[in-house]
Amino acid sequence: MPFADGCELVCHASDAEEEDRLFLRWAIMYQSSMGFEEFKLELLPNQGVPEGRDGKSAAEILKDVKGIIG
Repeated sequence: MPFADGCELVCHASDAEEEDRLFLRWAIMYQSSMGFEEFKLELLPNQGVPEGRDGKSAAEILKDVKGIIG
């Protein structure tokens, strides 16, 4: 199997496992209070934005880091 295809397969399996875990968490505790899609959006609010692609400049990120560190 080509590397890219194998990598895509692993990513798909990882996403499916994450979805299953979220579903079980929702079904046990939150099913009566909210829908599954609403639950996912609440837990994963930046799902549409790739990690590290939030549009912040390097200076803004450093400022945030300095604020966290002190």
